Amino acid sequence: MAIQKTQGFVLRREDIRETSILLTAYTLDFGKIKLISKGVRSPDQRFISAYEIFALCDLVFYEKKKSDFFFLSQCELIEFFPKVRESLEKLSYAVYFSELLNSVTPMGEANRDLYRLMLDCLSLISGKASPKRVARIFEIKLLSILGFMPSITQCVGCGSAYEKKIARFSISSGGVLCEKCFNKDKAARGVLAGSINFISHIESMPFDRVKNIKVARRVGSEVERLLKDFINYHLDIRLRSMEFIRKAGI
Repeated sequence: MAIQKTQGFVLRREDIRETSILLTAYTLDFGKIKLISKGVRSPDQRFISAYEIFALCDLVFYEKKKSDFFFLSQCELIEFFPKVRESLEKLSYAVYFSELLNSVTPMGEANRDLYRLMLDCLSLISGKASPKRVARIFEIKLLSILGFMPSITQCVGCGSAYEKKIARFSISSGGVLCEKCFNKDKAARGVLAGSINFISHIESMPFDRVKNIKVARRVGSEVERLLKDFINYHLDIRLRSMEFIRKAGI
């Protein structure tokens, strides 16, 4: 395989042996890949910006024979997102974006929409946007791109149009239930019309418009719980970053 060059975000870093690093990166042209970089660690060089989580880098690599990994020959930092790293709250959510993207994507399948979503959300929390709100945008857009969005425009029980005044949300069935279908999931919870509207708007609007959407605290809290439970149930993942965010109350 010829030498390849692309841009990518570091999703995970593992120090291996004495001087080597194993990176998981989400790249523009190749999707998620694993890369081994040799000889980059030393006792007096423990912190290398280009190899840190969610750093955006120019990557040059080539195939390592009989291995699932690529050999990284060059890694140059493009953007370190320093404003994100100055805040524990912002840093925690950026790590969550990285961990979530790593957990739900297969190896070697490029998706430029996912790459752009990561870039847009990291850029957004580098400013004054609420990290919680950006996290909801990231989750909704991610689910939409991957084809895992819950049904919010019609009842998952009978297919009837969603009625804003009377509806419940079924985590297990994957969307809203109309009044006639409430008995299909006794664990379905009541849901605010504002929560459904927020999810719908985020899914359908381009990113340059959704970043300006404001959300009431009550709606924001409900959407956070719904998406967390939905992702845990349907994608079957438990992320350390989200547990840290919960315990820290941020």
